[in-house]
Amino acid sequence: MIITSPENPTVRRLKRLSGSARDCRTLGRTLIEGAHLLQAAQLSKAVLHTLVLRAGDTPAEALALADQARALPGVKTVELAPALYRAISPVEHGSGVLAEIGIPRALLPDRIDEDSVYLDGVQDPGNVGTLLRTAAAAGVRQVLAGPGCAYLWSPRVLRAGMGAHFVLGLHEEVLPEVIGRVFAGTVLAADAAGGDDLYSEGWERAPTLWMFGAEGQGLGPATLALAQRRLRIPIDERVESLNVAAAAAVCLFEQHRRRLAGPPTGSGRWPNSS
Repeated sequence: MIITSPENPTVRRLKRLSGSARDCRTLGRTLIEGAHLLQAAQLSKAVLHTLVLRAGDTPAEALALADQARALPGVKTVELAPALYRAISPVEHGSGVLAEIGIPRALLPDRIDEDSVYLDGVQDPGNVGTLLRTAAAAGVRQVLAGPGCAYLWSPRVLRAGMGAHFVLGLHEEVLPEVIGRVFAGTVLAADAAGGDDLYSEGWERAPTLWMFGAEGQGLGPATLALAQRRLRIPIDERVESLNVAAAAAVCLFEQHRRRLAGPPTGSGRWPNSS
């Protein structure tokens, strides 16, 4: 049976999740859209609550994944009229399948000794999701978000993350002072206002925790004070700054490049290199 009423209780709940990061946090659930994210969620053993299909034109790949999801215990499947699906989907031109999943609750470890990222007040969901995707691709294992960041598990952040959520350890509302207590490695600040050139030597020994701040204001004073080294990206003087997600990509992949190249001659092995 195809649901056509916007007053259907399931539709109303899904619309709340689609439009409100606060409701996602409160309900402990979120929405993912598309076959790629559905597959990533299934591989990570995420808890699937509701599978939503767009009536009439769901692609074959999405239908195949939907058939696998239906076999899981406790999964409810609903089929929505196209107009209702469009009203709920976090993507303008959705693929025809979305799912309501439980948000994993990852406990912050007492000690982190692997490459990590700390986000300080990064509020744009697209930037946050892109940054998570970049971090995962560059070998980062843990991402900590401070107060004021976009909610990591909102549908918009998930869409931009393209599956990175399911391979990272994600921790929210982490105060800056917690970093000094739990992180066992070198704390690096991406700081456009000063510090050493990113392409200078000696900062890449693992593990590292990179700190990235909001565009415009950058890292807050309490966060910046934790840095053992500040690094800036040399950019053309005609340009004031980089988008935070672009800056993170430059920093993290310069680190990844150095790790792949190995330690400087005669310096021995870097411990815990990714």
